[in-house]
Amino acid sequence: MASSRLPLFLCSIVLQLVAHTIAQQDTPLDELCLSEMGNFTKKSKYKANLDRVLSTISSNTKISYGFYTASYGRNNDQVNAMALCRGDVNPNSCRSCIKTSAVELRKHCPNQKEAVIWYDYCMLRYSNRYFFGNMEFGPWFWMYNLHNVSDATTFNRDVATLLNILKNKATSGDNCRKFATGNATTTNSLTIYALVQCTPDLEKQQCIDCLNNATALLPKCCDGRQGGRVIAPSCNFRYEIGRFYDLTVT
Repeated sequence: MASSRLPLFLCSIVLQLVAHTIAQQDTPLDELCLSEMGNFTKKSKYKANLDRVLSTISSNTKISYGFYTASYGRNNDQVNAMALCRGDVNPNSCRSCIKTSAVELRKHCPNQKEAVIWYDYCMLRYSNRYFFGNMEFGPWFWMYNLHNVSDATTFNRDVATLLNILKNKATSGDNCRKFATGNATTTNSLTIYALVQCTPDLEKQQCIDCLNNATALLPKCCDGRQGGRVIAPSCNFRYEIGRFYDLTVT
């Protein structure tokens, strides 16, 4: 799939159309190797610091809420890493996804100082710059269900209403989790299931701003589609007419 190579701190829109309905959990949704932030060599301090940080996050069994951050090193050799699992994913599946992400990201981005990978269950990113606590909406991409609904206008309105309700719930979360799921029945008796999520290091207003940016793309990405999602470094949302999240965990 085509993808942007712009640094994550740029807020310029990076558009990526991906016609998928439901992605497999073991297949990356997207990955970016951002050489603009510089490269490292196999025997460099950055490589050693990266290995240490990724090992620290991947082997962490104490955290059960699915949000991990770690930093190691100094100056331009400092590595900052973050992993976030979807809020309904159980701890074992979350850790498995993060371990897979660490392996795949180092395989596909062997010497870039900044990289990010998204799976259905988790996201992993690292950089030589400090990004914790920053709302970063770009680069982003969207995915949509191949099937359309019969009454697009009404359905679009109901999706937007549900996402706004969930947005308010998610942004009220704490520094461990900013995540919400819910459902609504449309006037045509379809049930919409949705989730929204921000990285928990964001302040409430930052989370609101990120999700507002994401839902503003609904008319472009998902007009009349039975399902859709927008994914960015700091937040994401998804909706479908079939339930795709785990109620027992949430």
